[in-house]
Amino acid sequence: MRDKIITYLKKVVPRNTEINVTVPEKETFGHYSTNVAFQLAEHLGKTPVSVAEDIISHLRQKAPEEFFKKIEVVPPGFINFWIHDKALLSNLNHLLKKTSQWGKSDIGRGKTVRVEYFQPNVAKIPHVGHLRSAVIGDALKRMFITEGYTVVSDTHIGDWGTQFGILIYGYKSLSEQEKDEVKQNPVEKLNQLYIDETRLIEDDPERRKKAKEEFAKLERGDKENREIWQWMVDVSMEKFREIISQLNLLPFEKHRSESAYEDLMPEIVELSLRKKVAKKTDDGAVVVDLLDYGLDEAVLTKSDGASTYLLRDLATLKYWQRELDFWKNLYVVDVRQLHHFKQLFKVSELLGLKGVNESEHIEFGFMSLSEGAMSTRKGSVISLQSVLDDVVARAREVIQEKNPDLENADEVAKEVGIGALKYFDLSHHRKSNIIFNREEALSFEGDTGPYIQYTNARFLSILRKIGKTPNKMSEGETLDDTERLLLVALLRFPEVIESALEKRTPNTLAFYLHNLSQKANEFYHSHPVMQEESTGKKAFRVALARALSITFTSGLSLLGISAPKQM
Repeated sequence: MRDKIITYLKKVVPRNTEINVTVPEKETFGHYSTNVAFQLAEHLGKTPVSVAEDIISHLRQKAPEEFFKKIEVVPPGFINFWIHDKALLSNLNHLLKKTSQWGKSDIGRGKTVRVEYFQPNVAKIPHVGHLRSAVIGDALKRMFITEGYTVVSDTHIGDWGTQFGILIYGYKSLSEQEKDEVKQNPVEKLNQLYIDETRLIEDDPERRKKAKEEFAKLERGDKENREIWQWMVDVSMEKFREIISQLNLLPFEKHRSESAYEDLMPEIVELSLRKKVAKKTDDGAVVVDLLDYGLDEAVLTKSDGASTYLLRDLATLKYWQRELDFWKNLYVVDVRQLHHFKQLFKVSELLGLKGVNESEHIEFGFMSLSEGAMSTRKGSVISLQSVLDDVVARAREVIQEKNPDLENADEVAKEVGIGALKYFDLSHHRKSNIIFNREEALSFEGDTGPYIQYTNARFLSILRKIGKTPNKMSEGETLDDTERLLLVALLRFPEVIESALEKRTPNTLAFYLHNLSQKANEFYHSHPVMQEESTGKKAFRVALARALSITFTSGLSLLGISAPKQM
C-alpha cells in the first residue's frame, strides 16, 4: 500500500522529488503520512500547508476513488492518509492468493550478496556470544533471499593464527595417555588445553616464544604440525555442524576458513610494498601507517613472518570479489572489531582492491555475563550447547504443565525453546549490548518468541475447526476499528521486510510481529470467529485468521524461528 501511495504522489509532484511515506507514531494520525510538502514549499514559494492542499486536490483526481478513505492536511504541512476498506479487502484477497509468496519480491534479482557470520574458532567451544552473529546473519540471509537476491553465506572458520601455535605446542607437550584423553572428547579438551597453556605462557616468555615458533612451522607447511592442525579442524567442524543444525540456521554455501586464503597472502604483502602502502620495519614486520586516518599502525605480517588477521581478511576480500563480483559483502561481526574493519577497508582502499566500497561491517553489541565480558582465554563463558539444551528442557517443562497431552511434545519443545532464545536476541537492536539472562530469555510471556508462536497457534486452531477456507472473499464488507487496524498492520508486512533489510536490523521485523500479535490477540478475544452469525462477516474473519497465520509463519521463518501448529 505504501508503494501505491508513492506511485500516486509521483503523478502529482515534480520529477525527482524525494518522497517519503511513513507510518505515523499514533494510529489517530492515519494509516500513512508524508512530509513531501515541506520539500516543495520553499522551491514553490508557498507554505507547506498550501502545497499539501494542492497535492491533495490533484491526488484525488489521479488515485482510484475507492483507494483513499480520507486524506487530510495537518499543520504545519503533513499529509495523512487513510486507506479505504475496499482497498484493504482487495489487498487481503491478493494476500490469500499469494500464500507462500506473501512478502516476497524480486527487488534483488540479478544481485549477489555475500554474508559472513557465525565465525566459530577451531578447537574452541562455541559460546553464547556466538549466538548473535549466527542468528543475525541467518535472519539477514533469509530476508535477502525473500527479496530475490542470490545469497552466499560463509562461516569463515577461525583456523589460523598464533593460537594454533599455542595449541600445537601444548598438545605436543602432553603424554600419550593425555593425548588419548583429549581424543575422547576433543573440542572440550582442546578448549581447556588452550586455556591452561595460555595461563602458563603468560609468565613464561620462553614458552610463548616456542608456541610462536610452532605456528611459524605450521605456516611453512611442517608435516607434523599440519596433521595435528587438520585433526583439530575436522573434529571442530563436526561440532559446528551440530550447533548449526540445532539453531535451525539455513545451510551455509561455504565454510571457507582463514587458512584457505594463505596462497593469496604473499600477493597482498607484495602489492602493499610495491605500491608503498606498507613498509618493512627494522625487525622485519610489514606494517601500514594509518596514523593520518586516526587508525594507528596496521600490521600485515609480524617480525617472525607470521600472518595477521588483517592480512587474512585482505586476502579474503580479494578472493570473494573475484569469485562472486558481489553487490554487497557483509561481515556480521561484533562491535569490538570496529577498529579492525576500519583498518581493513582503509588498507583495501589504499591498495585499490575491488569490492571495498560494497563491503559493510554489520556490527552488533556483544553478550556478556554478570561478571563481565566472556573470554575463552579466562574460561568465563557460557557454552552455547548448554544454553540450547537448557532452553529446550525448560520449554518441555512448560508444555507439560500447560498441555500434557500435546502430540509431538518433544519436537514442539525444541521449536519453542530455540525460538525463545533466538527471539530474545533478535528482538534487541543489533547494536545493543546484551547481558545474558536465562530467565528473561526463556520467558513465555510479553515480548517473546513463544508469545508470537502461541498467537499463531490460536488462529491455526480456528482454521482447523473451520476446515477448507476460500481463496477469495467479498470486498464489500464494512470493517470496524479493531478489524481495520489489524488488517492495515497485517498488510504492512512486505514493507517491514524491506525496511528491516535496508537498515540491516532484524529487530524491526521482531517488533512488527510482536505488535501484530498484540492486535491479533485483541481481535481474538473481542471478535469471536466461530460464533459470528453473519455469513459475510464470518467469511471475512476466517480470511483474516488465515492471513494472520500466513504472515506469522512467514515472519517467524524470516527470523529463523519455527511456527508450531499446536502448543
